[in-house]
Amino acid sequence: MRLSSLGPAGTFSELACAQFIRQSGFADSAEVILMNHLQRVLQSIPDVADIAVVPIENVSEGFVPIVLDYLVSADLHIVSEIHLPIAFSACGYVTAKSQIKRLYVQFIAQGQCREFIDSLANVEIVATQSNSESLALATQHGEGAAAIVPTHIMTSAAAAHVVWQQPEVHDYAHNETRFLALAQGPAPADAQGAKTSLMVINDNDRPGLLEKVLHCFSTRKLNLSSIVSRPTGQGFGQYHFFMDVQASLGNIAMQGALKSLADIADVKVLGCY
Repeated sequence: MRLSSLGPAGTFSELACAQFIRQSGFADSAEVILMNHLQRVLQSIPDVADIAVVPIENVSEGFVPIVLDYLVSADLHIVSEIHLPIAFSACGYVTAKSQIKRLYVQFIAQGQCREFIDSLANVEIVATQSNSESLALATQHGEGAAAIVPTHIMTSAAAAHVVWQQPEVHDYAHNETRFLALAQGPAPADAQGAKTSLMVINDNDRPGLLEKVLHCFSTRKLNLSSIVSRPTGQGFGQYHFFMDVQASLGNIAMQGALKSLADIADVKVLGCY
């Protein structure tokens, strides 16, 4: 079993990949391939990998647009989801926070650690592509440099020489990211699980469309745990809708909702898991 995920080594994506391997029982046969861009992870199926593990939603930052947009037309389905606690620490080559002159922070981590970053005065903020890169650049710069990194890599050899550190610099104490495991092909019609994910593809915008879509679920007492709109790229005011429904694909009410939805718009079942 080949799995692709966002690298380099030490990322939260790699941790999510390892967790998926454990819960799926692939430990003895799994090969993990780390890639340097999320788009490449998504495009890795089926030539490079059998499963792609990608972030889809963070507690504070919301959904990952590149993943949602890719799922509209990609021949992929959701196999499983992984919930991963997210904790960040600040570390650097200073003896106190007030001595930081330059802070390296991965662009996504930056959005999850705003309060700490805003508390710094007269500090140059340098956005990076990965948390590992943040630590490496701070190490290269040396005195006066600091980085925001995942707390779990503070025990790694790469962080062994930092002088100062401050744990829990993320904004929310219960910070968490949801990852999806994606595989090739459409979602199996007999898939079972507690959640079904859908994409309502809107190529014919008209008044009341969203209301009619929501009505398909509310009249059947089906709970939507997520609904996110994404622009179609065809013009202002035109959107696709990503939805998570708290029901199995085989549920009678769910089947009724899907049938009603099909009369309103194109619907793509992304998976039941």
